[in-house]
Amino acid sequence: MSRTNRRRSGNPARRAATPTGRASATRGVIAQRSRGLLVRLSQLPPLVVPGLMLVLMLLGLAAPLYVALPALGVVALFVGWLAFLSWPVLDLKGRFTRGLMLGLVLGAGVARATGWL
Repeated sequence: MSRTNRRRSGNPARRAATPTGRASATRGVIAQRSRGLLVRLSQLPPLVVPGLMLVLMLLGLAAPLYVALPALGVVALFVGWLAFLSWPVLDLKGRFTRGLMLGLVLGAGVARATGWL
């Protein structure tokens, strides 16, 4: 059976290539330390995390600057953290989407800090 004819596993962890080197050690440590928080987040009702991110984004876009920048910072950290953890198992479209989301949040923060928004 050729490589293209084999079925892909439905488990993203199995699809991920095993990384090597220092970057993989760092990723492993961060993933291990994140496991507990990810489990707790997955046990929340399905709309809690997206709802909280929406509230923080709205605060970041509409609140006074001293409230907006920390709110956007929390959203950027959360999106960046999830992107970092999921990066090895993402295809090109998924990586582009995560990068675009992080860029939009950071762009909103820069726009608010410089007075463009």
